[in-house]
Amino acid sequence: MNSFLNFCYQNYIIRDIDIIDTLFPYLQNQYSITGKYNSYVFLNEHKENFYDIKRIRDTHWKRVLQKCGFKYRPIYHTRHTFATVMLENGEDILWISNMLGHTDSTMTLSRYAKYIKRDEKKRAAFLEKRVALNSTETTPNNKKVG
Repeated sequence: MNSFLNFCYQNYIIRDIDIIDTLFPYLQNQYSITGKYNSYVFLNEHKENFYDIKRIRDTHWKRVLQKCGFKYRPIYHTRHTFATVMLENGEDILWISNMLGHTDSTMTLSRYAKYIKRDEKKRAAFLEKRVALNSTETTPNNKKVG
């Protein structure tokens, strides 16, 4: 992720948001369509800027959900989906926290960890192999290790 977006939220927080590499070609393609208007990448059907989330939500967002056959849900849920999918796939928690604008990973985990599906798998299995390789002592059951 070499590219980033400088983002200002409510006029008091400025932070960098990575543009995920796989998304970059789509943004470039969109900009090739709207960039000639010397404006933002995403424009409305009149080739004007979107001025607030209400206009996007009440027109385009509801229409897209309806076309896809989904019941209405707030556009804000895309943020939750992003965080949960990233966590489920083992992405770095510190990076996720930064992308969401959280002050630390505690906030991210407290909000999103409950949605992560957990497979029933043996935890810390690597320790068993390590102990077996480095030990010639017996286990509590008096079985020889190593």
